[in-house]
Amino acid sequence: MSEALEPVVPRPAAPATDPAAELDARYADVVAQLRALERRVEELEHLPRPAPRARGGAGATAAQREPAAAVPGLAAALGSVSLVGRSLLALAGAFVLRALSDAGTLPVALGAGLGFVYCATWIAVADRAARAGRTASAAFHGAVAVTIGFPLVVEAAARFGLLSPAAAAALLAVLSAATLAVAARRRLEVLAWIATLGGIAAAATLGFATGSAGPPALYLVLLGAATLWASYVLDWKALRVIPALAADLAVAVLALRAGSGRGPDGALGAAAVQVVLLAAYLGSVAARTLVLGREVLVFEIAQTAAAVAVGLGGATYVASRAGLEPAWLGAATTAAGLGAYAVAFAFLARHRLSSRNFYFYTSVAAVLLLAGTALLVPRAALAVAWAALGLVAGLLARRQGRRTLAAHAAVYGVAAAIASGLVSHAVRAVAASPAAEWAPAQPAALLALAALAAIAWLAADGAPRRPAERAPSIVLDAIVACGVAGIAIGLAVPFVAGVPGHGAAPGAVAAVRTALLAACALGLASLGRSRSFAEAGLLAYPVLAVTGLKVLAEDLPRGRPATLIVGFACYGAALLLVPRLRRARAAAA
Repeated sequence: MSEALEPVVPRPAAPATDPAAELDARYADVVAQLRALERRVEELEHLPRPAPRARGGAGATAAQREPAAAVPGLAAALGSVSLVGRSLLALAGAFVLRALSDAGTLPVALGAGLGFVYCATWIAVADRAARAGRTASAAFHGAVAVTIGFPLVVEAAARFGLLSPAAAAALLAVLSAATLAVAARRRLEVLAWIATLGGIAAAATLGFATGSAGPPALYLVLLGAATLWASYVLDWKALRVIPALAADLAVAVLALRAGSGRGPDGALGAAAVQVVLLAAYLGSVAARTLVLGREVLVFEIAQTAAAVAVGLGGATYVASRAGLEPAWLGAATTAAGLGAYAVAFAFLARHRLSSRNFYFYTSVAAVLLLAGTALLVPRAALAVAWAALGLVAGLLARRQGRRTLAAHAAVYGVAAAIASGLVSHAVRAVAASPAAEWAPAQPAALLALAALAAIAWLAADGAPRRPAERAPSIVLDAIVACGVAGIAIGLAVPFVAGVPGHGAAPGAVAAVRTALLAACALGLASLGRSRSFAEAGLLAYPVLAVTGLKVLAEDLPRGRPATLIVGFACYGAALLLVPRLRRARAAAA
């Protein structure tokens, strides 16, 4: 009763709280909880994963207890082993056919035919596997086909006599074309490599086994052209190199064998293969650069040079050794050279296409034109023909202002100087012993010297040029200077020192040579004062250097006091005057 009647005492009110402080406390709690969760997640991530339980409980195998990361590598290894096993079974089937043929159960011809059918079957299987996306399987099946078919072709021709070398090369080409078609269609570069290397090995073996180099060489040329276009279309750049080298080597061997009369290959057959080599590679390069408008590649430049050297040079060698008339080859080569010039100047230059293509076609044109005229024109008139080409090129260069034509004019002029005997006469006049008889300069040499002087004048237009563009004029001036000095020495020595080979005085011959070489240096320095013949002045000091070496090697050992006085006076005067003329040229410039 007392408790019930006790008065109620009111409790003190709770102190008022700050809302901002309460909010900060809650935020701190949330942050702490988040950090705790982060630590827990990190601990769970670093724990080792338990091995998956097998359905059989404790009887799980070792492969099932492996980490999952090892499964793809294991699957790839098992797949490779399976492909190798399948390939060995396929080869075993081929050996069954071989054993039946060797035992006489199957006729040899029938066994070989079934072997080719078996090879074609595996090519089809490779195509089907590639279509399904199984590239490794397709590569293995293609390798099986190459391993079965290519040696069978060689054996059918060399051992069983079922095929002639030509038929064997044709069948080899069919198998290679089928395999390369599958590789190109399915974009299998590795299969293309297998077919290419297998074809090269089979062709080499066929040539050695049968002794016939023509059909295997033709097959390699066609294989090289096919791989070249595969590199164009599919960008398989490395694939074209080895077949091109193999084709060049095979055609070179064919030319040597046909030229020496060894082997069953005739001269006409060898020449036909060499023409096919030229046509295949030059035609392919022309189609790519002209039709497709692409820039010529370094490989194309190198292979074109090799094809011209092996194909055209080999055809010339075979024709000369076999007694064939090379006029038809010279006419075709000359026409090809003129066509290359027309393409370069009428098409490439007009359309402002790649400068590399322009220089490539003009260089090929010059080489073909020199080679074609050498085969077409008689040897006695060859210097005249090349001098005429140099004059035509020089006139066009002067008229159109093209330094490329000026360079080609220099090339034709130098070729004319060499063919006419001008260069050999100049070397003999400057360096030959006076005890030996000197042959006089021939009229062709004088004609070539006149043509060279005219070409040098045509090339000297006086226009400012870069250092590389001055090379043709330097070469022309050097050849003209050598020719003039040689002819002058050849004419002066008999009158001053006696006829060489018939009692000519060695000291007097040396003095005449020194005096005329010093005069040549002064003439070059004087011409160099003109703006048009500035390149001639650059040759004055080299001529002085050569003259100084000649004085030490010839004048001092052979000369007498009287001849040494003349030689030293002429050479000393040249040493004094040439620098003055060059300084005057520099001051005028």
